[in-house]
Amino acid sequence: MSYSPYWYVKSNIILKCISGILVLASGFILSHLSDFKIGFIISIFISAVLIFNGIYKFMIKNKKTFIFDKTENALYKITLRGKKKVISLNNVIDIVTKSGAMSYHYVLTSKDSTKIKKIKLTARIKNENKSNPEVRFLEMEIIPQLESFLNLNSKVIVFDSKYCSTI
Repeated sequence: MSYSPYWYVKSNIILKCISGILVLASGFILSHLSDFKIGFIISIFISAVLIFNGIYKFMIKNKKTFIFDKTENALYKITLRGKKKVISLNNVIDIVTKSGAMSYHYVLTSKDSTKIKKIKLTARIKNENKSNPEVRFLEMEIIPQLESFLNLNSKVIVFDSKYCSTI
């Protein structure tokens, strides 16, 4: 079973490049108007960071794929750099939802003999996008199929509001 965690994320490389060019132009103008030469150097640095961040997210981060291989009992992460074994499927404990004030994401939790490892399965999903058909497909189809594939038992979680923890 393969799964791409960023399949619904839209890349904003054009926005990053435009903002990088605007920062570069403003630094150039600032350096000529007020003899602030360091402003041009700072603007070059900031625009390079913005442009390379956009390229990274477009070319590398959004091209990640997870492969859950039951024959080899392993979870692999495939990027442009290659295939890497992340965890053994026997060690998978649960798939949980981590939520904040405005967004949430899914996390795969695994435990081996020495440590607990948390693998981010999805990018941040904004609460306003819950009605998006792609996000609903993720919640209603992909995550339950993944839980079934990994033979994760459904369990009841009780939240203790006094101590802000799960019981």
